[in-house]
Amino acid sequence: MLRIENIHFSYNGIVEVLKGINLEQKCGVGCILGPNGAGKSTLLKTIVGILQPKRGKIFFKGRDLTNLKLKERAKLISYVPQEFSLSFPYTVFETVLVGRHPHLNTIFGPTREDEEIVIKYLNMLNLEGLKEKPFVQLSSGQKRLVLIARGLAQEGELMVLDEPTSFLDFKNSLLALSVVENISRKLGKMAILSLHDPNLALLFCDTVFLMKDGTIIDSGKPEEVINSCNMKKLFDLETEEVMIPRGKYIIPDKNSLQHFFE
Repeated sequence: MLRIENIHFSYNGIVEVLKGINLEQKCGVGCILGPNGAGKSTLLKTIVGILQPKRGKIFFKGRDLTNLKLKERAKLISYVPQEFSLSFPYTVFETVLVGRHPHLNTIFGPTREDEEIVIKYLNMLNLEGLKEKPFVQLSSGQKRLVLIARGLAQEGELMVLDEPTSFLDFKNSLLALSVVENISRKLGKMAILSLHDPNLALLFCDTVFLMKDGTIIDSGKPEEVINSCNMKKLFDLETEEVMIPRGKYIIPDKNSLQHFFE
């Protein structure tokens, strides 16, 4: 179980970005859904330890993450950041191998098992043909998939992915989320990720946390909390709920944006 208790965070002690976040996820794939600037990335960074909250606690399987040493946290949590910057010409294989760093023997380096794990995730994300290509020569979408593979190669019990579908095309967005979903289902691991698209949350997530202005305004099963009323609160956008054979689908009303042009 992931439990977040009364987390507050502000940059430079001035603007409060997280305003008393309380969140509980028992299992499966959880999603923080919300508009730009809601505080989603900041919240995920406090979970992985990049940012230290001003006050509050974060627990995973009963362990207090706020007091966990960075190396232990890196073994426990797989992380895929939203931003990426890499100028050194590592190959795709070498870039993904970096994800094994928390588990490496500092004397002997990567083992054959580490390399096999890297190949496994490259294959899952259809990247095996790019393994010898320099990371810096990839498209933005390919880089995103490589970073997802690197994060998954950490093989932490908790997977944290910040906007994993950014830069990805239609097919690869579905592929990336399918891989995360399957790992969670088959291996019993938990994942929490941030998304902007309610329909992707409906397709792949077990729990959804709606976030706006640094607070969680609603949470629960996707089919319950992703509705026209909440989409209006979250995005200030009129939408229609449509039932399809596989469940609910949210259709935006583009005419509700006309007031921006008047």
